[in-house]
Amino acid sequence: MPAPSPARCVSRHRALVLLVLAVLLVPLPAHADPPVVPTRVEYRRPVPDAVVRAYQAPASRFGAGHRGVDFGATPGDVVRTAAAGRVRHAGSVAGTVWVSVEHADGVVTSYGPLTARRVSAGAQLAGGTVLGRLAAGGHGHGGADHGLHWGARRAGAYFDPLTLLDPPPGRPSLVGPGAWGGAEPAVTPYDPYPGGSFWVPSSPVAQAPGYAVAPNPNHLVLLPGLGSSSERTVLDAAHLGYAPDSVTAWSYAGRDPDAGGDRDDPRRDQAPYGPEHTWDGVDRAARLLAEQLRAQHAREPGRPVDLLGHSMGGVVSLWYLLVYHDPYDPTLPQIGHVVTVASPLQGSDAASLAEALDNHQALAWLSGLQRDLQASGHQGPLARLPLDAPAIEQLAPGSSLLEALAAGWGEALRTDGAGPLATGTQVLTVAGSHDLVVGAYAAQLPAGSEPVVLPGGHSSVLETEAVREVIWDFLAGEPVVTSSGSLAQAASEQVGDVLQTLAQLTALHGWWTGRRR
Repeated sequence: MPAPSPARCVSRHRALVLLVLAVLLVPLPAHADPPVVPTRVEYRRPVPDAVVRAYQAPASRFGAGHRGVDFGATPGDVVRTAAAGRVRHAGSVAGTVWVSVEHADGVVTSYGPLTARRVSAGAQLAGGTVLGRLAAGGHGHGGADHGLHWGARRAGAYFDPLTLLDPPPGRPSLVGPGAWGGAEPAVTPYDPYPGGSFWVPSSPVAQAPGYAVAPNPNHLVLLPGLGSSSERTVLDAAHLGYAPDSVTAWSYAGRDPDAGGDRDDPRRDQAPYGPEHTWDGVDRAARLLAEQLRAQHAREPGRPVDLLGHSMGGVVSLWYLLVYHDPYDPTLPQIGHVVTVASPLQGSDAASLAEALDNHQALAWLSGLQRDLQASGHQGPLARLPLDAPAIEQLAPGSSLLEALAAGWGEALRTDGAGPLATGTQVLTVAGSHDLVVGAYAAQLPAGSEPVVLPGGHSSVLETEAVREVIWDFLAGEPVVTSSGSLAQAASEQVGDVLQTLAQLTALHGWWTGRRR
């Protein structure tokens, strides 16, 4: 056959290229993905009671509405998870305890207010697992709603949880006014504090502005410690995001009879007091706190209160909660949280040494010197804290008051939904890593969880970013960093043993000296 001409070869090559391009550019038939079969979750009522308030969709994301349903359960009734799932949150929100459970179909259900909580965040639950018991008191806007609130959301959007049930229960035809609102502010003004199970890392001194928003809508009451005066405060609550009118600086001298002045002054209700007002001890101070809280409740009825106490102020907070607080008293506010910082909940070994010095007959001149210094207006440590102050005896290990505090706390835990913790009050204890006045081991509630050990001494622990971060997270219902500081606790026990030994030697020397006389 004759050879093809060059022009014909070029034409064939072009045709071949066009054919290849056509093959490459023609889309292949798409392979359809297998259909997604949604996970089916069977939901049941968390309580058997009828619905007393239905779901009311808000007009806008943050508008008024009722983001869930309320069942007419009775305080103390058992509350169960509506279906199997993983606990996303279990703790305090705005002063009451709530539990949220994430299910396999992506729905997150929430339950509250609870007490005697039985589950923790991260736990995998079977359907019908007991979450806790219904707490006393209301919830929602102004605490106007009652019963168990059951909410449901998918991809962050709330919807009527009754649609999860098959068939859904009947709904009430009339719904009263009210609103349910919530927010999850995520504000981190300081570098996250890592905590430490063995060694306690340092933390910078906190500077303004601190947190941009308060951790919850509660009112905050600050209780300073033994030997303080009205010129001192526990910490600057503005660092925690509080507006001045949401904070009260409490006084050991009681409430100012002419109170009611500037709303933006945290000391508006505070009667001026000096160190001598703190000497009378815990019980009198707790009674004065009850009066202050009644005044606060009258001013803002329905608004829960959080208590933040340093040193003896923390003991006063818990003594009030266990002895004078009645969650069913309509004249008292609900106590959402109690935070104690460097508080001798199991006693201060330094107080034992002070007692021994006061009882030593040969050192009687020391008490006289203290009285002279007080009369002259001296402001030194000897004048601020006499050795014979009743508070010294009460804060020593093994005192009758601390034993009663421990017994009362154990009884409150055993009542399972009744007593002072009926509305779900949460308690956090904080200790200083090198506190020589109140060792880290002594800042723990008997039968309670370990204190969060943070860097600092008895007073300097209040100055750090770490203590603000921990307090804010706790009050906001967020997870609190684990910081057991086992080395600091062990060291503080050794220091405590030394102080107790000195106290015993002092007492023995005093006895021997008195006998020889």
